[in-house]
Amino acid sequence: MLKVIFSLFLFLSLLNGDILNDKIKNLIGERDYNIHKNLINLLLKDRYKYENGTEIKYYNLIKMLRENGLLDLQLSYPQDITIEFDLLNKNLKGYKILKDTMENIGYRYFFTDSLSSSDNRLNWIIRFRAEYMLNPQILLKELQQKNCKILNIENRGFNSWYYEIDFEASKVDEAVKIDKDEKVVFQKPLKPYFLTLDDIKSLQIISRKLNNWFPYIVFFDKDLNILKVIKKDRIYKGFKAKAPAGTKYVKISDTYNLINIKRGLSIIAR
Repeated sequence: MLKVIFSLFLFLSLLNGDILNDKIKNLIGERDYNIHKNLINLLLKDRYKYENGTEIKYYNLIKMLRENGLLDLQLSYPQDITIEFDLLNKNLKGYKILKDTMENIGYRYFFTDSLSSSDNRLNWIIRFRAEYMLNPQILLKELQQKNCKILNIENRGFNSWYYEIDFEASKVDEAVKIDKDEKVVFQKPLKPYFLTLDDIKSLQIISRKLNNWFPYIVFFDKDLNILKVIKKDRIYKGFKAKAPAGTKYVKISDTYNLINIKRGLSIIAR
C-alpha cells in the first residue's frame, strides 16, 4: 500500500514538474529554455516556491526568471505589442481595477482592439507601441495587492501575451471609505472622487466657493453594476442625493470638466 502511495506521489510530482517546466518554456521561449536548462533545473530545486499542486505561483516564478536574466522583455526597436486579458467574475469591477492598474504602472496610452463579455467572463484586448514588453512582475504585484488571482499567463509569440485573472475576491483600493454621519473634505481632484460606503441612505455634497459644479454622480453595487446616475446641466452649490438600495460605491464628478470643482467638495454621509 505504501509503495502504491509513493508511486502516486512521484507520478504527481513529475506531472507538476512538467507543468512548471512547460510554463517556463512558454514564457521565455523554447530556444532560451534549452540553452539555460541546467540553470533552470538548479533554480527549481525548491519547487514549492513556484507551484502549489497544479497551480503555478506566477508572481514568484516571473520574479525568479527576471532576477536571473531569463525573461527578456526588451525589444530592439519600438513595436506593436498586444495583450489579451480574460477577466473572470465581477466583470465590471475587474475591468475598472485592471484599467486603473494599467494606468498606475504607466500605461495610459493604448488602443482597445476588442472588448466582449460572455458567461461571466470579459475579454479585453489592448495594443500599444513600445520597445519594452509589459512587465508581468509589476502588473502581478499590483493586482495581488487588490486580491486578484492570476490563473494563467501565456507568451503567444509575435509580441503577444495572454493573462487570465479571477476577480472574485478583488477590492477597489482607491475607493475612499466613508462611514455614516462622517464628513470628508476632498481637495482638487485629479480624477473623479470614488467612494465606498456601507448602510448609507444619502449623501450631502457641498461645493466650495468659486466652484462651478455641474453634479455628475453614479451609484454602483458591490460588483460595480450601475444602480443610478444623476447628471445635471446647471450649477449647484450643494446637492443631496439618495443612495439606492445595495449601493456600495459612488463616483462623484462634474458633468463637463473636473476643473469646475478644482477647489474640492465636502461630502457628508447620512
